[in-house]
This record gives sequence, C-alpha cells and structure tokens, in this order.
Amino acid sequence: MKKSFTIIELLVVISIMLIFTGITLAQYNTYAEQTKLKKALSADLFDRNCTNFSGYRVVISSGSYLLSFGCALAYSTVQNYNLTTNITVTTGTGNYNFSPLMINPSFISNTIRFKNSVISKCVDISVSVPGIFELDETLIGC
Repeated sequence: MKKSFTIIELLVVISIMLIFTGITLAQYNTYAEQTKLKKALSADLFDRNCTNFSGYRVVISSGSYLLSFGCALAYSTVQNYNLTTNITVTTGTGNYNFSPLMINPSFISNTIRFKNSVISKCVDISVSVPGIFELDETLIGC
C-alpha cells in the first residue's frame, strides 16, 4: 500500500497556510500605518534629535519660497526655492504653518497667486485646511 496525501488533506493544509498569510499581511499593514502616524507626530522625518517637533513651515515671498522644519517652535531651513525672474507671487505671501497631524494649521491665505510678467497671466494655487495644495491650471488675467 502506497503512502500519500489525499487532495482533501492538501486543500486543508493550503487553506490553513493562506489564512495565516492573510492575517500576517493584515497585521503588517496595520504596523506600517502606525509607524507612519508616529513619524507624523515626531521629528523622525527630518531631525531625529528633536524631542518637541512643532511641524513644518512654508515661507512664501514674492520671488522665492522655502521649507522649514520646526523643533520647539524654532524653525530651520530644509530647502530654499527661487522662482525664475519673470515669475512672482502676487497674493498669499507669508508663513504657512503645518502642525503635526494638521491640528490647528495656520495659513496666511487660502490662495497663492503666481504671475508671469512676460505674458501678464496668473495661476492660482489653493490651500485647503488639511494642507493640500491644488493648482488651478487655468490662466487668468492679472
């Protein structure tokens, strides 16, 4: 008599393995999302030595904008961006503060307008409360 597995036994073992795999993947996804949340609350995104992360700040001036990292309400520049000579910001200059988890964010304006002086046209960027920037690609007269 030959010793072997029946198809039922194989299906039961494969089903049990698939159930364990599904549970493991679900737990990993939960862990990954919790890690993202912890990083959003901490300074782990830029400065691991910061113990009092106060968020990010975008400072917009007429010819440039910069991204700053806040630790205990002291902000240091991460990156500075200069606009080309014919592009200027006409509306919405100032500080845009993005606090951890966007709890009480502080924005100067909900619209930032960029002007191209060569063609005398503008585009608007809207800033929503959760901190989402949306470009309206419609060229408007300024």
